[in-house]
Amino acid sequence: MTEPVLQGYASRTETTFVILPPTERTPIVTINGTEPSPSYVPVQEDSEDEDLEIHEDFLSNTLFSRPIDAVLHAVSNGSADSLSSHAPGNEFAAEQLSNIIDPTSDDCTVYIRTADLSKVGILDGDWAIASSASSSFSRLVRVRADDKLVMKHGHIVCSPILLRNVFSDISPSSPRIHLQATPGGRLQPLIPVAKSITIARIASRVSISRVYQQQVLHALKRYFDGTKRLVKRGDLLALQSRPTPTNSSHQAVFFVVTNIDHDTLADNGNDLPGSNIHKGSVVGELGCWVDPLVTRMIQSGVEHLRVPNAFHQMLALASVAFTSQASTYDLPISILLKGARGIGKFTTSSWVAQSLGMHLFEVNCYEIFGESDTKTEGILRARFEQAISCSPCVLVIRHMDAFVQSTQPIEPGKEPGVVSALKELINDLYGAWRLSGYPVIVFGTTSESTRVPASVLSCFKHEVTFEVPGEMERFDLLQSLLSSSHLAPDVSIPSLARQTAALVAADLQDLLIRARTAAFARAQISTRADIHSEIDLFCAGISLAAADFDVALGEARSSHSQNIGAPTIPNVSWDDVGGLAQVKSEILDTIQLPLEHPELFGQDLKKRSGILLYGPPGTGKTLLAKAVATSCSLNFFSVKGPELLNMYIGESEANVRRVFQRARNARPCVIFFDELDSVAPKRGNHGDSGGVMDRIVSQLLAELDGVAAGEGGDVFVIGATNRPDLLDPALLRPGRFDRMLYLGISDTNEAQLKIIQALTRKFRLDPELDLRAIVEKCPFNFTGADFYALCSDALLKAMSRKAEGIDRILVDLNAVHTRRFPITPQYYLAEMASPADIEVTVSQEDFDAALRELTPSVSQSEMDHYATIQQRFSQPDSDVNVLDAKDIDQEITLSA
Repeated sequence: MTEPVLQGYASRTETTFVILPPTERTPIVTINGTEPSPSYVPVQEDSEDEDLEIHEDFLSNTLFSRPIDAVLHAVSNGSADSLSSHAPGNEFAAEQLSNIIDPTSDDCTVYIRTADLSKVGILDGDWAIASSASSSFSRLVRVRADDKLVMKHGHIVCSPILLRNVFSDISPSSPRIHLQATPGGRLQPLIPVAKSITIARIASRVSISRVYQQQVLHALKRYFDGTKRLVKRGDLLALQSRPTPTNSSHQAVFFVVTNIDHDTLADNGNDLPGSNIHKGSVVGELGCWVDPLVTRMIQSGVEHLRVPNAFHQMLALASVAFTSQASTYDLPISILLKGARGIGKFTTSSWVAQSLGMHLFEVNCYEIFGESDTKTEGILRARFEQAISCSPCVLVIRHMDAFVQSTQPIEPGKEPGVVSALKELINDLYGAWRLSGYPVIVFGTTSESTRVPASVLSCFKHEVTFEVPGEMERFDLLQSLLSSSHLAPDVSIPSLARQTAALVAADLQDLLIRARTAAFARAQISTRADIHSEIDLFCAGISLAAADFDVALGEARSSHSQNIGAPTIPNVSWDDVGGLAQVKSEILDTIQLPLEHPELFGQDLKKRSGILLYGPPGTGKTLLAKAVATSCSLNFFSVKGPELLNMYIGESEANVRRVFQRARNARPCVIFFDELDSVAPKRGNHGDSGGVMDRIVSQLLAELDGVAAGEGGDVFVIGATNRPDLLDPALLRPGRFDRMLYLGISDTNEAQLKIIQALTRKFRLDPELDLRAIVEKCPFNFTGADFYALCSDALLKAMSRKAEGIDRILVDLNAVHTRRFPITPQYYLAEMASPADIEVTVSQEDFDAALRELTPSVSQSEMDHYATIQQRFSQPDSDVNVLDAKDIDQEITLSA
């Protein structure tokens, strides 16, 4: 592979060519990064260069012996060959074309493999009779051999419209088609030319609108103009209207052939008389030719039919509407779809419509709201009437949360007019269903279901919640999105799936766009702009490397976090944490075990997901939680106490629920509650009139129970507090914060040395500096925050000393050189100074000066009382409820 693009120039003196041996198969990587077991490895049933020898025996055994002999044998015995009879081996599994090959012939052409021609007894380009096993319908088709298009033996590929016309309805999920040879071979079939045909429009949003009437008629004219078409009564015709100034996309319009008027052909001896194939062809049972010079076309009426899915495979959703006697139950199908923005609610609705052959009608609630509820109600009724006229139809009402703008009742207890109209319109769909025989399915979508009024929610009989995709779902989405992209060898899709927690389908698509932008920028840097233009780079092809995805992930996470406050993976390693080795081991045992061995917690065994870190301030509780999240590749969600408080009743508890829901969406995730005592104090000890803090504690307890029961998935909760005695005792019971870890102050010089080494690992230290000598001068009541202040002050003093040295250099330079303007520090640093001149080196004197000015943040007496708290909470037989916070406060005050 050529970097940074997939093509480039080869130089005889510079380019090295490497020829690799051919591989038997391409390895498939699963979500775990391993190859699947042999039972799941797809077998290449056929290759592009399969051996197929065509000689006299092949022609005699296939072309002449079978079809002609079969027909002659049937005629001689007096039993005509039936059109619907299926010889063994002529049955093929049918697949849909993914794109248009020939717009003039796709509606009557099927494609098979070259080796399968002998099964039917035909050659490439011959005409055959296609029929379905489930019905007696049959029609003429032209058979073409294409081994690149058809990858498997026993399969045929045809257009969705032809597939529908063969089955005379929406084809089954696994359609099978029988092919039968015709005696005429590749000669034009002997079928009549239609004198006139009657075509009816299939009701859809485009076909029934007068705005698009001229475009629809022009599309119909273009379809038949200049070519002979093979049609049959009941055939569906798919046309494409051209874009309009208001709609830049192509619109599909469907017609159905309702009647064909033709004459019966006289026998001219071209076909074998007496056979059903001959009889069916001359009377028009196999279809008729539509010649624009002879045939008169009549467009009349509107039909209600289901149309085939031309883009996606069948889905089973909402198919209950087409079951027998479904309209007699008086149950309109209305479904509310709930999920985050970009998760695929509207896309799924469109897939359902396509798979069931139904039209799609979209209504955006933000666009229909007028100046008054009366005007909004009128627009809503007009949209429903249009949807009923297009039945069978899927009506998608987007952004249902917009109804909150018009759901303020005028009188207490009275329902708003818009909501009443919505209920009435949904109920009226039942009557239209019974009259036309085709249903209208209503889908409502919302990304904030809590904002949708209860009166609007009651309009829908069912609710479907779209969960944020997990790692497996993200892996499938990324594989689908990257299927057409060129990936560098260092790109790992399983790794990308793990790093894209909390991202939905739209976010993953945005990630791919950002990665392509980064790859294009990288390619521009590596090439000469005066020789290669941007178009050249684009045409050459650019491979996506791991560095491109790293850039895209950073931008996507930043944007995602700013928009919805989502958690992100921190960038804190264990090298940033000095000491705390015992605490590190215990906290990893609690979090890593469920992640690496989830099978241990599958038999109704509750995992321990709550950890409480307590100890003096400045001992590294927050830093430790971030390091755990980074080492386990967990998202980190930090929550401050005041963020949960809200002046409105119920909103504070709702904020707690939102925190845990966001964490579940971003799982695996760590929720870190800093200063937990301010969020969950003891209940009953507060004088707030509304009892807000008590309700927050109760809601927090309920969410913690859900996490411990496994409902939250891989969600872990870490709390940090200086005063565990102020917490509500219910938080410290098993299943909640049942793992309490004390983070104390380092009481040995070795532990202090590890802290100061971690803090100064990015400093440029003087070779004569001895950190152990610095540590021996520090008292044992220095916390991690105090050591951070010590190192920061030492670095600041070193920088001040370097600045003073530069000032002295500038004085000397300005005294020697006679310049019009004196040399400024900015000019010296940018133009004259070397990298060595601006390097800051921290020396022993800097640390000594900083240590003399530093005052410990926690006194020795306070440390003694924190040790007392640790001793009381660490006793397994003692009850933490006996601790009196007021007594401890008095002791700390007196000792201070």
